[in-house]
Amino acid sequence: MKIKFYILIVILFTTSGIYSQSGSKSDIFAGLSYNLVFFTNPDVDNIYPSFDFREISFKSELNFFVGYKVNEIFSVEFSPSFTYSKSSATDGFYYPSTIDPSENTYYYPYNAYLLAIPLNLKIKLYPFSMAKSYFMGGIFVGIAGGPMVIREEYDVYEYPDEFRYNPISYRRYDNTIWTGDLIFSIGYNSHAQFNYGFEVGYRIVPLPVDREYPLAIDLASNMNAVLIGLKVGFNL
Repeated sequence: MKIKFYILIVILFTTSGIYSQSGSKSDIFAGLSYNLVFFTNPDVDNIYPSFDFREISFKSELNFFVGYKVNEIFSVEFSPSFTYSKSSATDGFYYPSTIDPSENTYYYPYNAYLLAIPLNLKIKLYPFSMAKSYFMGGIFVGIAGGPMVIREEYDVYEYPDEFRYNPISYRRYDNTIWTGDLIFSIGYNSHAQFNYGFEVGYRIVPLPVDREYPLAIDLASNMNAVLIGLKVGFNL
């Protein structure tokens, strides 16, 4: 993900000398953004910390978008994203024992992998599109939503307690679920043929709490997150 971030920065600076050209000649646009992801649910953030210095990584995602500008105020776009993460938990948790389900033992996950792909439809409104200020005209508010697939897997050591001596068992768990997500955001887009922007949003992702596996998507009530992204794009 860090390599993709550097590529995005290079593209941003490469196009920065062009964005002062004349405005769009088409109502169709496309581009990509690189988003930092900060999970707000502690059960999820424990296993997938936003900044994992042990793995020298941080949670991020790539977002691709293609859309149509209906008028100066309103646009709609198809906006799928791709999140892939490898990390290790900062702490363990208590969960029913594999030997005696009536008792709780301490589970410690590691080698955790998370894959999430939301397939969103997004609407953006430009409330200041008629403003004389170039910057104000590019400010937008957005709402996006759609189906989302999440796959999770990691290794788990089971211990009698949190001191983690004498493991009881070792297993690898995995699960895949479908859910939905909803994103509220605010951001800025420049107006030129080749353009750039930024966006801050909050993603709501409800999860079914079935406790079938000792995985975040089975234990946590949600996978909500704050998203902070840089965007580059062009008008077709």
